[in-house]
Amino acid sequence: MGEPGTPPRISWFGHAAGRRADGLSSYSATVVAGLQRRGCSLHFHHAALDGDRVPAGIEGAVAWPAWRFKTVTLPQPGFRAALRRRLARERADIVHCSLSFSLRDGLLAQAAHEVGAAAVVTFHLPFGRPRSARGRALQALYRFWAPRLRAYDRVIVFSPEQRARLAAAGVAPERCVVIPNAVDTAAFCPGPSDLRAGPLRGAGLVIGYAGRLDPEKRVERLLQAFTRAALPPDTVLLLAGDGQGVRTVERAAAASRRVVYLGRLDTEAALVAFWRAVDCFCLPSTAEGLSLALLEAMACGCAVLATPMAGAAVAGAGGRVLAPGGGVAELAAALTELCRDPAEVSRLGALARDRAVRHHGVEPMLDQLLRVYRLGRRPGDGAG
Repeated sequence: MGEPGTPPRISWFGHAAGRRADGLSSYSATVVAGLQRRGCSLHFHHAALDGDRVPAGIEGAVAWPAWRFKTVTLPQPGFRAALRRRLARERADIVHCSLSFSLRDGLLAQAAHEVGAAAVVTFHLPFGRPRSARGRALQALYRFWAPRLRAYDRVIVFSPEQRARLAAAGVAPERCVVIPNAVDTAAFCPGPSDLRAGPLRGAGLVIGYAGRLDPEKRVERLLQAFTRAALPPDTVLLLAGDGQGVRTVERAAAASRRVVYLGRLDTEAALVAFWRAVDCFCLPSTAEGLSLALLEAMACGCAVLATPMAGAAVAGAGGRVLAPGGGVAELAAALTELCRDPAEVSRLGALARDRAVRHHGVEPMLDQLLRVYRLGRRPGDGAG
C-alpha cells in the first residue's frame, strides 16, 4: 500500500446526495471528508440516480448509470469492463465499498484484487429482533450478501451483534472489524436553534424524529402514542424526513398544531438546527444497524428513547429503553413518564452528549479505519 507511512490512495464506492438524503449518503460525506483531512487521495464513485451532491472537496466524481427498483440498484450493461478500466487508471491501494453500491458489490472486490488493491466493505444492513418476521427477513438478506462479502479482505460492521449475525450467515468473524458509526461532534453540538423562534415558537419540551419515514421506523406508532400520551399542552412532536409514511406525517401535521413536519433535511446545517431544537429523540424502530440520526441527536444533547435494536444501549445512561415489541399504549406511557420531568430530560441529554463525544467521534473512527487499510490485502475466498 504505497510507501510505509504514506496515506493510501482510495477508490471509494459510496452514495451521493441530491435525490437521496439518508444515512448512507451521510456516511460517505463524513468518512470521505475525514480521509481527505488525513491526506488520503480519493476517487469518489456513486450511482447517478443518487443526485449530484458529492462529499466536499471531491473533484471528478464518477456517476455510474444504473437502474433502481425501490432500494435495489443495478448497474447498466458494460459496468464490469468499465469498472476494470477505471480502477486500472486510478491505481488505488484500497477499494472501499459502502454497501450497497449496487447488486454487483462482490464484483468490486474481484476488480480491486485484479489491479492489486485491497478490498474493504462497510456493511450497513440493519438487523431485527430474533424470531420476528422482520428479523427473519433481514437474516435472509444477510445470507444473500454473505458470499459477496467473502470476496472482501475486510468487512466493517458497527457492532459485535452485527458481526455475530454475519457469522451465522457464513462470514468468518476474523474477517469482520467492528468500527462504530461516528459523527462530527464539533459540528453536531448543543446550541441555539432558529426553529425555536420560528415553527416551534412557544413550545415547551420537543420530542423529535428525523430519518426515513418507512414502516420499520414505526413513525406512525410514534404519532399515535404522542396523541395518547399525557403530555403538557405545549409539548411538540417535531418530524423530518421522507419515505413511505410521508402522507401520514403530512396529514398529522395538518390536523394538529402540536405536530410540526419540516420535510426532508438536505444539509448539515439544517440537521444541526433540528437536533438543537429537540429535547428527546424517540426511535421506536424494529430494525437498525447503528443509526446516524441517533448519534447526531446524542451529540446535540438530546435524551434518547429507543428500542434495543434502535440503539438504546449505544445511548447508555443518556437513554431509556422501549420494549422492542411494545404497542402504542406502551410507547405513550414511556413518553408520559419521561416528559413529566424536564430536568431529567436535560440530565439524560447531557449524558448522551458525553457518550457521543467519548465513543462516537469521527477522529477515533478514522484512526481505526486507517488501521484496517494498513492490514493490506488478504485474498478473498468467494465471488459475487
